[in-house]
Amino acid sequence: MRQAPRFIDYLKIHFIVVLYAFTAILGNATQANALSIVFFRCVISSIFLLAILRIQQVSFQVPKKILYQWILNGLFIALHWLLFFGAAKVSTVAMCLAGLSTQTFWTSLLEPWTKKEKIKRVEVFLGVLVIIALIIIFSVEQAQALGLLMGIASGFFGALFSVINGKYTHQYDPRLITVYEMITAGIITGIVWLYGFSSQMNHFMPLGLDWLWISILAIVCTVYAYTETIRLYRVFSVFSINLVITLEPVYGILLAVFIFGSKEIMHSGFYWGTALLVMTVMIHPFLIKSGKKE
Repeated sequence: MRQAPRFIDYLKIHFIVVLYAFTAILGNATQANALSIVFFRCVISSIFLLAILRIQQVSFQVPKKILYQWILNGLFIALHWLLFFGAAKVSTVAMCLAGLSTQTFWTSLLEPWTKKEKIKRVEVFLGVLVIIALIIIFSVEQAQALGLLMGIASGFFGALFSVINGKYTHQYDPRLITVYEMITAGIITGIVWLYGFSSQMNHFMPLGLDWLWISILAIVCTVYAYTETIRLYRVFSVFSINLVITLEPVYGILLAVFIFGSKEIMHSGFYWGTALLVMTVMIHPFLIKSGKKE
């Protein structure tokens, strides 16, 4: 049974969204390619989590049926991150984050389906608003269509692994879920990374400050932020959390402009579309409250 959210829970989810917005900044600042970023992020976070769980003597035993689902989820996470960092590399941080915001729409379809519930009209309506916002963004930034499409695909896989994780957060330690998924994602990306590295292709080995940025991604944005997000599924629905994560483009765009300057400044239509995304988040609680009264 879901716990009632506390004020601190609302603060936590918004703080986590700021950290998520910062992941695209860190990925773009890293000279290594998207595959290398994801691979080493998974390796470092796995080692860190394994050490914590060992010290606290947490049991690693999980029923095989559930373990297989976590392994599959590790694949979805790998695809989510590869598309996410890839989108930032081929376009801009802002465009990547705009595409990622469709995670809310995908969640509105996937969560009821996994729970065998009817899709709520309010949530579909909010998802449609997100799509309209993206159409506005696409119409003024067609030159960066690939980055937007990759961001949208990243949003789909983000919604998929979020919905699956939401099923287990009440039964298992979020850190245990995370470590199995990180190990899986690390093995999958590691196989491809080894092939690229052995072929002596460029940007497969992080250099210099790359290690600092990837370590921050692993420890702060994964071990803390990702694990805490799974824990918050105990008090919020997956849809509610992903809707707040829709604010990630806003935080990310502001950070990107501040850090990278004019490269991240977009056409005015882009900001109109982003404003619609923000409005979607703002009206969500009122529409849900109205629906309950009816």
